Amino acid sequence: MTKPEESTQPDLILRHATAEDLARIKPLWHALYQHQFEHGMLLRLPEGAYDAWVQSMAPFLGRFANIVVGEMNGEIIAFVAGRVRALPPYFGSATIGAISEVFVSESHRSGGIGRRVLAFALEWFKVQEITRVELQVVAENPDGIRFYRQLGWHEELRQMVWDFTQH
Repeated sequence: MTKPEESTQPDLILRHATAEDLARIKPLWHALYQHQFEHGMLLRLPEGAYDAWVQSMAPFLGRFANIVVGEMNGEIIAFVAGRVRALPPYFGSATIGAISEVFVSESHRSGGIGRRVLAFALEWFKVQEITRVELQVVAENPDGIRFYRQLGWHEELRQMVWDFTQH
């Protein structure tokens, strides 16, 4: 993991989200998935997707799940969400981290905020004694791929999809 660059916004506050923050994250969460769809993500969100996501994260915050927020002037402008999970037994059942969402509001990009919020999230996994963290990037998101590579992430697998509705 590389060191995060300093943000050009010195008043950025990085912290672990609480259940009270979840409603404030909702617009960013939807903006993230809109961005994903614009870059080739095929899955579509069903009605109530955000509420289902909250229900899957909230009970486990701080233990098996973590959401880090970047806040500026009282506004949440970035977030990273991740979970602890076990690999299948044939891979040794090791406990790993899985980052499911990373997003910085468009008006706050290119200032090092993404690097800082992701580094803060990775530190939580490190404290949990996690030695491997995974994430996925939509294949047609070259900026996202470049961002992660610059931070020292590397590609391991490529996900292929067969969608019967497309054939």
